[in-house]
Amino acid sequence: MDKSRKSPGKAGCMIPSLKEVVIYFDQKGLAAKAAEAFFKAQRQRKWKTEKGLPIRSWKTVANNWIWMHQVAARPQTIEVKLKLQLPAVYQMRSNG
Repeated sequence: MDKSRKSPGKAGCMIPSLKEVVIYFDQKGLAAKAAEAFFKAQRQRKWKTEKGLPIRSWKTVANNWIWMHQVAARPQTIEVKLKLQLPAVYQMRSNG
């Protein structure tokens, strides 16, 4: 086992290779370009959560990434786009 691929901390998440990520995304029906974008983004974050904790399951993070990008790619009404892009402004508009 390659110890350099293991992230520090208690979680001990095995950091995947780009090849593993491409295979996983392919299994989900997504292009290698999407896998590369995910991999680069996570590598830039050093495979940590928004709170700075080591990621426990890269596949869970990948699934969330896939879902968020699929939602963003769907055709939407202007109202839905406003809710996604400007939630605070939209909430003030609907309350006022």
